[in-house]
Amino acid sequence: MQNDAQVYVKACNKCQRFSNIIRQLVEELTPITAPWPFAQWELDIMGPFPIAARQLKFLIVGIDYFTKWVKAEALAMITEKNVWNFIWKNIVCRYEIPRVLILDNGK
Repeated sequence: MQNDAQVYVKACNKCQRFSNIIRQLVEELTPITAPWPFAQWELDIMGPFPIAARQLKFLIVGIDYFTKWVKAEALAMITEKNVWNFIWKNIVCRYEIPRVLILDNGK
């Protein structure tokens, strides 16, 4: 029965055209490494989202490279003080001063 199924699938035109074949080009993965937990963080600002309670419409997200731990906080406005408070309260006071802090300044 197994052989019959294999022969049928190989001969079936629709099975060959619409099967779950990976069509993405093969390339090597580039690992993102960090020396130890909570030593390297990436910060990103997302938004604006639809306005929520207390006029919150932005999200600031910090991700630890080693553990992939995520810290996030909703903000009403993106200011230097708000970003500094997030880093101080959610990263420095909880995990110590990070060795590397990545900010890509992208959209």
